[in-house]
Amino acid sequence: MLEVGEAGATIGRSSDCEILLPAPTVSRQHAQITHAGDHWQIKDLGGTNGTFLNTIKLEGGQPSVLAESDRLQVGPWILQVGTMEATTVSLPTEKDEEKLEQRVQKIDPSEVAALARHRLSLFIECAGRINQAVDESEQADAILGSALEGTGFGRAALLRSLSEGEQVEVLHFRNRSAGADRFDTFSRSLIRAAAGGDMVSLLSDAQPDYGQSIADLNIHSAMCCPIMVDDMVDSILYLDARGSEATVQSDAAGFCQALVRIAGLAIASMRRRELLERQQRLVNDLAAAREAQQFIVPSIGGHIGAYDYSVLFRPGRYASGDLFDVFELQCGRVAVCLGDVSGKGIGAAILMAASQSYLHGAMHRFGDPGEAVSALNSYISDRSPINRFISLWVGVFDPADGTVTYVDAGHGHWVHCHADGTCSSPERATHQPIGIEGTARFTTHQLVCGPGERVLIMTDGVVEQPAPDGEQYGMDRVHRLLSTLRTPEEDVRELVEAVQAFARTDELADDTTVASIGPSR
Repeated sequence: MLEVGEAGATIGRSSDCEILLPAPTVSRQHAQITHAGDHWQIKDLGGTNGTFLNTIKLEGGQPSVLAESDRLQVGPWILQVGTMEATTVSLPTEKDEEKLEQRVQKIDPSEVAALARHRLSLFIECAGRINQAVDESEQADAILGSALEGTGFGRAALLRSLSEGEQVEVLHFRNRSAGADRFDTFSRSLIRAAAGGDMVSLLSDAQPDYGQSIADLNIHSAMCCPIMVDDMVDSILYLDARGSEATVQSDAAGFCQALVRIAGLAIASMRRRELLERQQRLVNDLAAAREAQQFIVPSIGGHIGAYDYSVLFRPGRYASGDLFDVFELQCGRVAVCLGDVSGKGIGAAILMAASQSYLHGAMHRFGDPGEAVSALNSYISDRSPINRFISLWVGVFDPADGTVTYVDAGHGHWVHCHADGTCSSPERATHQPIGIEGTARFTTHQLVCGPGERVLIMTDGVVEQPAPDGEQYGMDRVHRLLSTLRTPEEDVRELVEAVQAFARTDELADDTTVASIGPSR
């Protein structure tokens, strides 16, 4: 079993991949699994022969949402999402290769290509039931019911081969009679042949008592048919007849051949539809979260008190984990808050909204960044999951003396732009992020932001944005650019355009928020 932490994992044959799959048909960097806050997702990285999710090939390099029991195929490897114990019921197969070698025969498709006219109507009815199924369980039941009805076999199961045919996962089972007997074991030789893509049958010895049984179960006839989805064996239709059960239809092989073809198409169609619906639900949820965020994000720029400010707030995935607020306090002072919630997606957006609302109230209540951030830290530590934290910069700009009283809680990504064009930034944040230690106290620091000066604060999506070759934008480039600019509006506009040009894309890798504020000219 492979465990993937919230940092995600790269799948490939390179030694630095978290999930190493050594095989010639696996690329060095084949696919990537990432955690997006409230869900997992996978993206193909252009791997050799592609990456398949539930036998559906991932297209376009776009991430697809993962769910429990999903199956990934990368080259010859099959990976299942979640724990095998929680999703799989496996049974052993009978080691019967030598005993049954003369009785197992491959079925030539050319010999069973056509159905008799009197059987065609039954097949059409069965195909309709399979295609009208609303979920995988109903679809599997329709496939097995159709197989029993059209062949005369007594039992039917949908299987998935495990451990090279030594065990099977029973996906669905159906018994013609009302009895409770189920499959106890399966012919390994039949399973292995079907897993390789061959349709095979176990021939009766044509004796009155139907000959010797498989594993003392008195099985006289059996058939194994691979169900193909996008040219891959997705599952296996297994049928048998036992004891005095007779009347297996003479054209059972032809019926099954046609049935598994329509079943493969129906399974592929349902899975594609399910993946599209899964993606659309995520998009709708994220769009709703983004819409809700717009109610608490302030205006993108203008004047507030004695200061000019400008801000760009751009989510990386519809809803942002970035936090920004600017508002007036008593005596003409102006509070600015900018932070970055760990993680992505709806979970980060909800924590961002709760934190911003709480901090807004705390700043009005205390008027001091240190007291407000300490209160927020206690609030978040008591309620947030252990793996969530917030890097945060909170400052109070006072026009009376030009001071900025601030707290840097694990943030560090900010610049003081001086009137002479020089820029300075802290070597490191002065405090740990919010949410790590509930009893931590946060003290304030001061700087002077006089006429012609600005303070620019940004999230790490700016300085850590990679170029196509992997190099990050970095703080040095930020300083060089800001030294040529003079207003908050220029700071934000020019910096974002420079980062996009560096990345050679308008779609930045992470949530991006940039804010600049300084005394009005």
